[in-house]
Amino acid sequence: MIADLLDWAREHKASAFGLALVVLGCWALVAQSRRMHQVALHRAPAASAAAQASAPAAPVPQAPAVPAPAAQAGTERAARTARLRGEFENAARYADFISQAMSRPQEGGKFYALVAWKRCNAVAAQANVAPAHTGSDAFHDAALAQVQDAARRCGGVLEAWPTLDALYKVVAEQRGGRDVLLPEGGRGIAAPAQRETARADLDAALASGDRWAAAEVLKGNAEFLDAGNSTGDEAVDRQLRERAADVVACELVGHCRGGLEAALHCTGSGDCAHEDWREVVAEKVPETQLVIYDTMLADLHARVGLAAGGADARP
Repeated sequence: MIADLLDWAREHKASAFGLALVVLGCWALVAQSRRMHQVALHRAPAASAAAQASAPAAPVPQAPAVPAPAAQAGTERAARTARLRGEFENAARYADFISQAMSRPQEGGKFYALVAWKRCNAVAAQANVAPAHTGSDAFHDAALAQVQDAARRCGGVLEAWPTLDALYKVVAEQRGGRDVLLPEGGRGIAAPAQRETARADLDAALASGDRWAAAEVLKGNAEFLDAGNSTGDEAVDRQLRERAADVVACELVGHCRGGLEAALHCTGSGDCAHEDWREVVAEKVPETQLVIYDTMLADLHARVGLAAGGADARP
């Protein structure tokens, strides 16, 4: 058989050579394919790494945003002072409220104890009811009921603490640290305000977010707050600023219409023509000073963030 194959090759030299070339070519292609496959395997990890490096980084899941500690503490404090203010407004007996509130300075308790005393003192000062009245009978009856209710709730307060100084001494000696709403030394609340600190004390009261604190500090510091135009008489200017501050303060706490101030004016003087405390105050301003008064009122409105002339507006 081998001899036959050799005879065939001698007779077909060209065909045998061609066949050899085909076989050799096939072998070369197979070898080259294997080599390229190995190169691709070596390059794949590097290419993958490069692709990963150049691709944008996947977003890292973020934790839910939480208030900064200072902001969170401020929110919690505002909530505590709001709750205490609710206790103040709804107290059945102010003597009991004062006794327990003054030991809670982190909620504004010392401040509200002093405010409660001042309310009771104002009611006691207007104890006599005018024998006759003018204006609205309905408003007079409502005002009288409000004053009598306040007098009942104030029972025992002035007996326990005859003066504001007496109460402040007890308040100042209470443990628990400085009250969050009360200015240093009780300035503008239980002690005279100071020109050097009037603006800073009002700024602190406004920053607290407590409208009652802002209202009390505003009234207590009004004489030292530059506002509006001047009449040229410092004594007159001071009186006009104090009256304007009374109006802005009642708007801050929303008690202008039908509030205790207007009720006390009605029952004590017999003048029940105005249920709105702003109207009572405006009637006390001489006509020649009304323009100056209005500029002071507008400046104090802006100072505390209230819309000028707003009815019981809130910041």
